[in-house]
Amino acid sequence: MKNTFNTALLSLALFATGGVQAAPIDLSFDTPYLVNLDTVIHFSPADPATSSNVMRFTNVGTSGGLTLDARVTATPFGDYVFDWQAPNYKASTVTEPNGDVGFTYRRDASLPADQQAEGGLVYLFELFDGTGAKSNTYTDPFVADELAIIVYDVDGELDNIGNQQSENLRVFKSDGLFSYNTGNNPASLTANDLGASILFEGPGTNFDEDDPSGAVLLNYINTSNFTLQFESITFADIFFLDNPVFSAIDGNLWIDFEGPAVVVSEPETLALFSACLLGLASFRRKAS
Repeated sequence: MKNTFNTALLSLALFATGGVQAAPIDLSFDTPYLVNLDTVIHFSPADPATSSNVMRFTNVGTSGGLTLDARVTATPFGDYVFDWQAPNYKASTVTEPNGDVGFTYRRDASLPADQQAEGGLVYLFELFDGTGAKSNTYTDPFVADELAIIVYDVDGELDNIGNQQSENLRVFKSDGLFSYNTGNNPASLTANDLGASILFEGPGTNFDEDDPSGAVLLNYINTSNFTLQFESITFADIFFLDNPVFSAIDGNLWIDFEGPAVVVSEPETLALFSACLLGLASFRRKAS
């Protein structure tokens, strides 16, 4: 019943905001535009990557007869540095993951070995109208009625004496975040609603890429851009001191999540949700 209610609420929200899409846009990041693939992934050398902080993509998806382009910008902060990002991760495989974006950031190697590192990477996604002559221009933002992505491999690592490198993800309600799904394993990401943002804390131990325990499905409405803020703490004097933190983003939802989505009660959209609830109640009265 809760899942049906959430679906109805999302449908009403889209209706109230002019949305007409029946399903989220299927995004694929396999067509980078003028990207210099100057390196390879150390754990997957068959897959090229770029040391550039900015990647542009053409034809990441379609909506209402329009072709969409995208720009992705990675900005490190705190004690971490950007490493690389890989379009079409993993192009070398015939199974999923495929058509995703993978990236790494790491503790700044110039820091003293006895200094704990705190910081991370801000990942900004922007959608643009890339139809016809607008292709590769990245000038006209495209507002998606409904957009869903999966962020995966947000987990963390333990060394042999129990110290760790943590991995967390912060997302922002003002970007149009409507709901989210996490894994149902007790060790799955833990969601902490902090008002303006939601912090998903990793379990502190490694999971496979296709394991929903280290992943989250994010559902957005009425958005042209959204920010994913990856946060980490690398403890001092551990054997993987400058080991890179890897995560990836999927736009075609290849990881299955069980259970209903958690609807986000964003302060800026409470009025909209209230209107949706009233509409749903009125619908129920008429139906009965």
